[in-house]
This record gives sequence, C-alpha cells and structure tokens, in this order.
Amino acid sequence: MTIISLSATPPSSDTIADIEEITTFASNNGIKLNFSVRGPGYRGTATALSTPSGSASSSSSSSNDDPPILGYVEGFIRPGGKILHADRMEIFNSKQKMGGTFLGPGLLIAYICFLHGYESGCTTCEFLAIDDAEYQHKRLVRYYGSAGFKAVRYVGENLRDIPDRLVWGGCGTLMTQDISVVLEKWTRIIRRASSSGGMDG
Repeated sequence: MTIISLSATPPSSDTIADIEEITTFASNNGIKLNFSVRGPGYRGTATALSTPSGSASSSSSSSNDDPPILGYVEGFIRPGGKILHADRMEIFNSKQKMGGTFLGPGLLIAYICFLHGYESGCTTCEFLAIDDAEYQHKRLVRYYGSAGFKAVRYVGENLRDIPDRLVWGGCGTLMTQDISVVLEKWTRIIRRASSSGGMDG
C-alpha cells in the first residue's frame, strides 16, 4: 500500500485502528487501499485484489491487466488545519460490504483519509450528502447518520446558501463529526467483524 504523509506516531491502538490494521482488514475482504497527498489535498482509492487465478475479486469496468477500481475519496485540509474537507466520493460497487457491516469500500477509503486528517491535527471532518434525487438523498443521510455523522443543515437554492453551493458544487445536506468519534466507532465495528471471522469480500 502507498501511504504518503502519515505521521510516524500512530494513534492509540486501544481505540483507533492504525493503518496496518485497516489495510489488513481491507485485504482480507479482497480490497487494496491506496492513499496519496499533494499539498493540502489528499486522495484515497480502493481497488479489487486479484484472486490466485488472476481474476479480480470484484466486478467493475477495467482492462484485463488492471484490477478494477472500486471507488475513491478526495478532498483537502482546510486553511487553519483543523477541518478535513471531503470534497468528492465516487463508489462503483456500493453493494459490497465488509464482514456483514455497513463498511463498504467507500467508508474504508474514508477511514484512511480521516486517519490522515487525525494525524495531521484535524479535529473535524465535513462533507455534503448530495441531493440528486429526493429518495436517494434521504437514504444517504440515513446511511451516514448510522455511520456516526451528524446532519448540520441543508444547503439549498436560497441566496444565503450561495457561498456553500460554491464550496460544494451543489445542493445537499452538510454533515460533520469529530474525526476521533468516527474513527473509534468504525474501529469497534471492524474489530468485531474481524474477531467473528465474518469476512465476506
């Protein structure tokens, strides 16, 4: 795995999984995680690991030579260094779940991005649950709520929302949470799944 700009001092393994633990969990579920930074920006990706026969462990559009890309998350650390801004998430296999949990490829990518923010001194993460369709948007908000995030406000078409729309590029529900709260919650879920042996990559 390629990890750039993660601190040499990992967070406490008692409450937050370090990069080795999370990548091992992902690998056991047929996923390879990659992470890179450029200035304040970051990008995390997930690709399907190949099976011994050479075929990919999950289907996605890709050439025969390259493992399929399952998704990516990208964003940046806001000026001031305390807020991790998740600008874009795109997942090509949203139905794949890890060990029977809600942690699919997208949230595993998000984990390593949040870990980068945590180790870089960020205390809060933020992102927009995009409102492309009413039913899908409500599902997204419920999903991210179950993952531990809080809905702050709806960014709509009103004049007062123009600054937020310029930042996010659309309408939706602004969601946030303390990074440590999210990492600790997801660590507990990952460890329960790992100890039960319920991997289903």
